[in-house]
Amino acid sequence: MQITPAILPHSFEEITEKLSRVEGLVSRVQIDLCDGVFGREKTWLPTGTETLPQGFSYEFDIMINHWNIYVPYCIAMGATCIVAHMDMFSDEDIASLVSMVSSQSISLGIAVSNDKSVDFHAEMVRKTKELYPHVFIQIMGINKIGEQGQFFNEETPERVKEMKKRFGDMVVQVDGGIKPDNAKLLSDVGVDALVVGSYIFGRDDAGASLEELNLAVSS
Repeated sequence: MQITPAILPHSFEEITEKLSRVEGLVSRVQIDLCDGVFGREKTWLPTGTETLPQGFSYEFDIMINHWNIYVPYCIAMGATCIVAHMDMFSDEDIASLVSMVSSQSISLGIAVSNDKSVDFHAEMVRKTKELYPHVFIQIMGINKIGEQGQFFNEETPERVKEMKKRFGDMVVQVDGGIKPDNAKLLSDVGVDALVVGSYIFGRDDAGASLEELNLAVSS
């Protein structure tokens, strides 16, 4: 199973510092971008001119009302994946986002929050999949997006099972509230990847945290 460290940066320097703590241990990281409105915390936001360190593939989780401004900046920085929160998306928004990522064959993740029904998110996945083949699902394991250190939502495994039932051939990852005990639970219900922030970066030894998570999902 893929374990992806998540960085919720308040400066560009925080990104580079945290990357140095997992260098050589992981191949992919997620960078969370929040506007303080849609995403709860206000993070550093890119201008598209920054250069990220080599040696990682970068996934950006866009928790921003004006996502259309920042997605191109993330693409300019070398994004290989974009995660979109489509709670307020129109069909035109979906088509616009697909047009942004498709020229670079960037993988597009559809976030499944706890604020909307599974039926709602399944429809967003279906509509996006009709327009673009490189789609995956990110189920949120916490209640409030854009803030690390929250408790795991116990309904998450059921959401995983329901989305797996509807879209069994699609990659499903879970983001938020991950620790070794629920990592094992999520592995058992078929999750393909876990996105983990505070359990990795909120402790002194990021490598030891990654080792504990990998051991949990392989046992």
